[in-house]
Amino acid sequence: MQNKLFFAAIAATGIALSVASTSVNAKQLNFVVDDEKKRDSISFTSDAPIELIVGKTSAVKGKISVDESMDLSKPFTATFEVDLASIDTGIPLRNEHMRDNFLETKKFPKATFTVKSQPGVTGVLKDKQKVTIKATGDFALHGVTVKKTVPVDLTFYKNCETTKSKFEDCDLIQIKSTFNVPFKDHQIKRPEVVFQKLADTVIVTISATAKRDVTKP
Repeated sequence: MQNKLFFAAIAATGIALSVASTSVNAKQLNFVVDDEKKRDSISFTSDAPIELIVGKTSAVKGKISVDESMDLSKPFTATFEVDLASIDTGIPLRNEHMRDNFLETKKFPKATFTVKSQPGVTGVLKDKQKVTIKATGDFALHGVTVKKTVPVDLTFYKNCETTKSKFEDCDLIQIKSTFNVPFKDHQIKRPEVVFQKLADTVIVTISATAKRDVTKP
């Protein structure tokens, strides 16, 4: 009886080690956002009673790492950063006020969003099929980091004639998201010069493409 229990324990330990080893050795696929042709787009919209202001930039970089199965319920991470000094509202003087008096880009040059694996996120990325998830992560702006949950549409495209028109020889993930950013969450004060023209919450819209990084495993 003792021998049976001993061998059963050994077998159970072996199974546990095998599962752990499989988890450790699980292959991650890396996708990067960094378009030299500046085709990615980040915009913010302020719809105040006096004026509608739209600022845009293509200066966004990021990285998504997913399990090779493309199953989002398995470990995945994502990071994005935006160069705030590059935002263009269409009026040079207003751009200057935004950078110097509002976003204070010399002190806080970037906005970042970092997502880690989380329970409850489901979906498998399949060719030409959109998956909508709610991504929770750390959103940092103006020196203040808050926990934020945003809806994200992900569409995966296998390397084909369609993707070659944008990037040669790689798989793509199209990323789209729209969410609100209240200034009070990040201790941003509206300067008097734009106080009546700027809403206290802006709508951020992201449209970016992550390409498969084939230089890394």
